[in-house]
Amino acid sequence: MHIFFNKHYCVCEKCENKLHPLFLKFRIGNIDALALYKYDEEIRTLLYQLKGCYDIELAEVFLDRFKDELHLLYHDYYLIPAPSSKSDDEEREFNHVQVIFKCLNLPMLPIIEKAFDYKQVELNAKARKGAIRSLKLNSKKSLYGKKILIIDDVYTTGATVLGMIELIKSLRPKKIKVLVMSKTYLK
Repeated sequence: MHIFFNKHYCVCEKCENKLHPLFLKFRIGNIDALALYKYDEEIRTLLYQLKGCYDIELAEVFLDRFKDELHLLYHDYYLIPAPSSKSDDEEREFNHVQVIFKCLNLPMLPIIEKAFDYKQVELNAKARKGAIRSLKLNSKKSLYGKKILIIDDVYTTGATVLGMIELIKSLRPKKIKVLVMSKTYLK
């Protein structure tokens, strides 16, 4: 990745030093994926503030210093965000995944939703794998010839991303990649 000089980021140096970028490349089957951070206590705390305390101003903290590089890397991709609970989105008045990745300035296609509300944090690993059946397309729009970037905040078991990949494949995109803000374990 290239470094751009003379950039003013939204995070002070002290806070920036608490975030430790990882840029871990991994694969999900035959799909290339990239995790920006390890899901650690600092990321968990900031995500809770964003999602649980509705502090939308924190959305920029995670990607701001990499947004130009990520935009260049994925400049011709369409973003498909992982869905969250409709009731949570309505209560906080925003979808946290969408606001985190908004800074990439790429077209966003929120075409996948949860068929019923559940919180992954409340499910064990086995139940999470079964939760992929709760995802559904809210649009049958063809993705033929488009490059798709699936985005999510935390990659834990991969169940959500795997479910999204299967749904998106049915729309015949040219290419699929995955970008997650953080990953819980390192392989």
